[in-house]
Amino acid sequence: MSLSLASLFQDHAVIQRGVSVPVWGWADPFVHVRVSLGGHTAECIANERGEFYLQLQELAQEGSHSLVVEIVESAERLEIHHLVAGEVWLASGQSNMEWPLGKSLPLTEKDIASAQFPQIRFFSVSPRAHLGPHRTVHGTWKIASPENAGPFSAVAYSFARKLHQTLGVPIGIISSSWGGSIIQSWLSRSALAFNLHTRDWLSKYESEAWTSQRWMHMGKPGLDGRVCALPADPGNTGMENGWHLPPFQDSNWETIDLPATWQSAGHKHSGIYWFRRTLHIPAEWIGKELVLRLGAIDKQDITYVNGVEIGRTGKDFEDNLWDQPRIYQIPGKLVARATLTIAVRVYSFVYNGGLTGPCEAMVLHPQGNPNQAKTIAGTWRYHCEHNFGYISEFHLTGHGERNSPHMLYDNMVHPLAPFPLRGVLWYQGESNLENGDSYASLLKDLVQDWRRLWGDPSLAFHLVQLPGFQSAKAHQSESQWARIREAQCEILSVPHTGVCITIDLGEAGDIHPKNKIPVGERLAQSVLVGEYHQAGEPCGPIFEKITIDGNDIRCIFRHTGPCLATFDGEPPRPFYIAGEDRIFHPAEARIQGCEILVHSPAVPHPVAVRYAWADNPEGCNVIGGSGLMASPFRSDKW
Repeated sequence: MSLSLASLFQDHAVIQRGVSVPVWGWADPFVHVRVSLGGHTAECIANERGEFYLQLQELAQEGSHSLVVEIVESAERLEIHHLVAGEVWLASGQSNMEWPLGKSLPLTEKDIASAQFPQIRFFSVSPRAHLGPHRTVHGTWKIASPENAGPFSAVAYSFARKLHQTLGVPIGIISSSWGGSIIQSWLSRSALAFNLHTRDWLSKYESEAWTSQRWMHMGKPGLDGRVCALPADPGNTGMENGWHLPPFQDSNWETIDLPATWQSAGHKHSGIYWFRRTLHIPAEWIGKELVLRLGAIDKQDITYVNGVEIGRTGKDFEDNLWDQPRIYQIPGKLVARATLTIAVRVYSFVYNGGLTGPCEAMVLHPQGNPNQAKTIAGTWRYHCEHNFGYISEFHLTGHGERNSPHMLYDNMVHPLAPFPLRGVLWYQGESNLENGDSYASLLKDLVQDWRRLWGDPSLAFHLVQLPGFQSAKAHQSESQWARIREAQCEILSVPHTGVCITIDLGEAGDIHPKNKIPVGERLAQSVLVGEYHQAGEPCGPIFEKITIDGNDIRCIFRHTGPCLATFDGEPPRPFYIAGEDRIFHPAEARIQGCEILVHSPAVPHPVAVRYAWADNPEGCNVIGGSGLMASPFRSDKW
């Protein structure tokens, strides 16, 4: 059979209601194609490559429909059944959008068991990173049921369920996400070429991506080749020099308070660092098997205790282990005295590196007795074994690599258009933490880029603001997470956009917080108010501006509801203010209706204020009248 349709046209598809329906596919060149759907018929002639495209009138909202495509000359035909008209949303981003219901058990056990919604349907796009633009994707429409729901995106399913229950119409979710992906890969070549932050990177990539010296063949030549320009481990010279042994004198090494990356300590490069610490243990632990919990390590490690390797994680260029907690057993024979020397060799070939914790995950305890845990967070000695210079993931590009320029746009977005959508759900940013200065620009480009692709200048775009992660702190002047959250809020200057604030839904020790159901529900709230004109606030309070009121800074917000409040009844926190010296001090805050006044005796002439400005802001508690959390913010751009 020579006749085929774009892959989204399958049994059980949801077609966007209220708009004309494009249908496209492939046949023999120049044949006469007739398409019927919902009582409407359209005809066209396939072009010289056998491509055909036509447009039908909007699909009736009632009942189930069949799509019939036939070649007039030969009577060859395709039939697609059980199509319904409803609301179609594209859910995209990285791992937290991709994260399935089945990986959040037992939190989602009831959600999966009760997923009996014949009018909610998912199409999950299979990941692909092949060079060149594509016209098809791989996937199948699945009806929401307890048997099918486990692999559904947890955020997108929660969103779809609330939307369906509120609007009473079918909901279709096209899920196209890939863990660890950067926003630049989801942009088109044209958008990257026009953006000042990416055009040089694109140009360099295009000068190298197709040359023979850029290819490493892994498997079938031409299909699974990967381009790898990352620095390999040059060899464990630290062990050769005895850095793993207790007698080694490390007093001339620098000190660092862990958890932390070495970049946060001022070393702006990738490479290999050693971390050492000698601990005193209780006498009753001597001779017993112990458990060493190091928290997450970015990216790979070899860990020694008293000169003996007790565990290692990662090999070659594995880049998916950076958030995996390290838990190693220490044999009793190594616990022969009241001190333990821990030495950790950390290899990071791209982006940041170090022991990233969080604090509560960094402990030592006897086997079977975690309640006797002794913290190992705090001051360690560290030293560089190999300096690779500044390496970004942009060095890992080409066929097979998701984070190549426009790679995921070509493979996982462009082939979906012009299948009609109501809007886009976006949850991404963790992989762009180093792009705080450019992320807002890239995000706005993404919105315009996809709107242009679908030919819809008002295509809705609602995103999830990053939640808290890492050890809780009241204020971090150089917080990368806070800067990405700020950039995400800047999207609100673009019409038909929204932000779902989740600062309270993170987990200090897991970049993939399991409680995804409230995230989807808040996304639905943003969409229901912003796009479907339901009553209420689309999100929690969003900072707008400040005024100086004597010794106070007055903070003014949008989306406060009737008034501001705190969820625990305590004064608003954490607030910090600064004067012209740009030194931030803890401040007291009080609510006045829909505004917050902030004051500190240490800053008699304040000029700037920050709220919840940290990777994982400790104790943030400001909410709006809707009960939703306020977004972290700063009034300065220092």
